[in-house]
Amino acid sequence: MKQILYVEDSTMAQMLMQKYVQGMCDLTIVSLPRAAGPVLKERRFDLVITDFMFPQGDALGLIDTLRQSYSPTELPIIVVSSCMDEILLDRVLKRGANDGVVKPIKVAEFRALVERMLANPFVRVSDRPTVGVCCLEWQTGGRAYQYCPDLNLTVTGDTRDQAAEIMSARLEAAMAAGTELGQVWREAVVTHIVRGRGLPPAP
Repeated sequence: MKQILYVEDSTMAQMLMQKYVQGMCDLTIVSLPRAAGPVLKERRFDLVITDFMFPQGDALGLIDTLRQSYSPTELPIIVVSSCMDEILLDRVLKRGANDGVVKPIKVAEFRALVERMLANPFVRVSDRPTVGVCCLEWQTGGRAYQYCPDLNLTVTGDTRDQAAEIMSARLEAAMAAGTELGQVWREAVVTHIVRGRGLPPAP
């Protein structure tokens, strides 16, 4: 019988997955991505199904690790997540997953996908790739600005909407020209406290 490894920290989701794939395979469950490595060294699996978000991070590291040893046809990976939109799907496919599925899972469709992956693994190809590009936005001097780290580009407009339209147009042109976008995804706004020279301290 086919062997599936399921990586999921939710007990409820583990119970549901057992029902979803019942009769199709032997299902092995581990709660964290780091626990998958030792199990994969001990046994051969035909498919890995993993949740995306975990208390310690996400599944991207697991995908990277698996792809160092297995090709998408040798060990297919399906990522499931309640946040699985076009942007996240693009991210996980670029990292080496075969497909992504949104929660709550549609059982019939999911079972059909699992059967296909077990019989003849494939990699999902998006007809129109969607990439989330992180840009920094600010306003000063009556003008609106956006900065894109992927393009190392700053644009400005009279309003926020105008600046956003200009940036969107530049991003679409860059993507059409083959530029890799979406490389920056761990974004944060960082405020630096800079202390200049002020009055001397009181005696």
